[in-house]
Amino acid sequence: MLTVCPPDQNSAMVPWQNDFLDLLIEDYQYKIKNEIPALGIRCLCYDEKEHTLIIANTGVRRVHLINLDTGALRWYDHHETTVRHIVRFRDEIITSSWDGTVRVVNFSDLSQRLALTERYMGRSPFVTVSPDGNYIFSLSYDVEKNPLIRTNIVRKWDYKTGRLLQSYSHTGQHKSSTRSGVCIPIGEHLYVISNSGFLNVFHLHSGTLLKENSIRGDFRTMCHAPGFNILIATDITGFIHLYNLRNDRFYASYQVHQDDITGILVHPRKPEIVFTCSFDGLIKISELPDFKCLSTLPVDNHELWSFTFIGEMLVAGSTSGFIYIYDISNLRGPQLKGRIFLSEDAYSVFSQDSHLFYTNNTSIFNLFRKKENEIITGKQSDYLLHLFNSKQVLDRLFGKKEKTAPLPEGQKPRMPQIPDKLPFTH
Repeated sequence: MLTVCPPDQNSAMVPWQNDFLDLLIEDYQYKIKNEIPALGIRCLCYDEKEHTLIIANTGVRRVHLINLDTGALRWYDHHETTVRHIVRFRDEIITSSWDGTVRVVNFSDLSQRLALTERYMGRSPFVTVSPDGNYIFSLSYDVEKNPLIRTNIVRKWDYKTGRLLQSYSHTGQHKSSTRSGVCIPIGEHLYVISNSGFLNVFHLHSGTLLKENSIRGDFRTMCHAPGFNILIATDITGFIHLYNLRNDRFYASYQVHQDDITGILVHPRKPEIVFTCSFDGLIKISELPDFKCLSTLPVDNHELWSFTFIGEMLVAGSTSGFIYIYDISNLRGPQLKGRIFLSEDAYSVFSQDSHLFYTNNTSIFNLFRKKENEIITGKQSDYLLHLFNSKQVLDRLFGKKEKTAPLPEGQKPRMPQIPDKLPFTH
């Protein structure tokens, strides 16, 4: 399914318009309607080429795409239930889901090209693509469909045809308490962690198990830090574990959070900087090699599942339904710049530096007059919400410069003419 909700706003406004609207909005308050439910954020993925944020949610199967240039919102519903992980590769979107499938979707028209699954393929929390682009790797909990299977399964699929090429089943015994796992192909090896507590090394093409490594606990997620030739694995108790790829062994562990660490990424331009997010509601910024904490971001009181980078911005998703945007140009002092609220068919962007907002659908708001605390309805509400809906909020957050045409020589700025009567009634 493809639904397109194009914006209807021109972002080019002269400076006095912003000042006028900031003054006008001081008399009003807007709130998202109570009946508009927020969607908890499960996974975030950023497409730099298309300047698009791709979002999967808790509890619903929909995948949303927000174009940060145009403001357009699109979505698709190919999965049968919650999408757990998103990868953007070439001109496609690859997703894994709790429905036991991996799906490959065209970015432009959101049509589905492949649905990868088998009879006993269970919930799939992770999917990735080999560095050469020839293979898709997925991890799943087949024990939920076939109790005779005691371990989690990693599968290798042909990227072009979707044909199953290899299964890796010696991943350690499945534990029912946590559903988690990651598989990372590096060179000729495949590194796999899961809730078994094992980090196992396989030969990528033969499927031979080369080495078993274990901890006392359940792994959650993992990333590769190539600048240090290590893997960094997290667990459900707030610890990270450093794994040396030269000699295939764990060599250090640190407690970074007080709860399950659900997301970990290396800074895209600073190989010594690692970001983690957790169910404790915090994002930590740490420095390798000894994982020294540089900064802690108290995002909110809800579970954090995922984050991504957009230039010098960190974009983090919470099960509260908000996506938080931080300026991380100063790693020791990140600043909250704004938030995005997402529902099933609408979104809104709020900036810390503006009283205005940007949305693809103003009908999700109620408008109040502050002095009387009375709700405003009808044409008056529509008129004012349209005025307060400014695409400059979106543009300023994500790095676009204002497009204000210079005035002809000798011409003074035109002051706004406030109408004698506003359309207050139907």
